[in-house]
Order: sequence, then structure tokens, then C-alpha cells
Amino acid sequence: MKLVSNPLRLATLAGLVILGLGFMATAHAQRVVRDAVTGQFRALTAAEAKQLEAVDRAMANRVPRGLLTGKPNPQPVRNADGSDSLESTDADLNYSVVVVGPNGQLIRQCVSNPEMAERIGRGEITFFAPNFMDRLK
Repeated sequence: MKLVSNPLRLATLAGLVILGLGFMATAHAQRVVRDAVTGQFRALTAAEAKQLEAVDRAMANRVPRGLLTGKPNPQPVRNADGSDSLESTDADLNYSVVVVGPNGQLIRQCVSNPEMAERIGRGEITFFAPNFMDRLK
């Protein structure tokens, strides 16, 4: 077997191998949830998958807005001293939602989407597992 002596060919070959492995990993991805009653991982039901797809579509179509100015998709600004700054957006926020579980225990869930936080709070989305850190207490 002849070793590849050209560094460019070697880098290209390595890149193709990495891309192939990445494709294989994403091709076999599956979404699972932790059952709220048993605590075991399971496949999503059709209704849960539909809810999750709707949330994914809503998040993909969202344009982040600046927290101070409210401008959609704020751009970096070059300051007089030569430094750059970027206004924080609502996409940078995290929301903690606390709900009462089936056994009366408080369950905290952290999400990065305000619509999802409201839906969890109203009980429309119930398939999120309790936060792992809450179980350590």
C-alpha cells in the first residue's frame, strides 16, 4: 500500500472521512424524550413529534430583536475607540419555567424560546424531562 505523500491530498482525504462520519451520525439521529412517569427514555409519539416540529419551525422563522432598541437582527457597531460591540437580542435569553409535576413536586425547565416557555407554563407541552440538576438537590 502506497502512503499519500501529497499533504493536500491527505488533507482532502481526511476531510472526506470526517464529512462521511458526520453524515452517518446525522443520518441515524433520533429524537427521544424522558417519560415523565417512568423516567425512562422513549421515542416520541406522533403528537409530540408534531408539537416539536411546530416549535422548530417557529424558532427557524424568528428574527432576533435587540433588547435595547428593538431593532430586528442588530448588526455590529464600530465604536470611536476602534472596538466593536453588538447589542444583545432576545435570542440570547434563557427562560426558567417552574411547573408542578404529577406527584406535586416542582419541576424547573430551562428553555431559550419565550413562546416555548409560555406553552410549558400553560401545560400545552408536557413531554420535557425534569432538569437533571434539580434531581441532585
